Amino acid sequence: MQLTEKIKIHPAEEQVDVLWTISNLCRLTYNFALTERQEAWKKENRRVRYVEQQNKLPEIKEKFPQYNMVYSK
Repeated sequence: MQLTEKIKIHPAEEQVDVLWTISNLCRLTYNFALTERQEAWKKENRRVRYVEQQNKLPEIKEKFPQYNMVYSK
């Protein structure tokens, strides 16, 4: 049973740059969130929930406008 289909895309040079930028911003967002969870557990022995981090995203996007490129749903 095949559940996915691979589609090869051929983006233009400008599109490649945008895709890399978005990919890097998503990577950084994930890594910062993971670090926040790990540090909270190590130092305070408390859990940081997804909703708590999700509610911080608008504040982060105001502070760092380049993160507005990232789709947040």
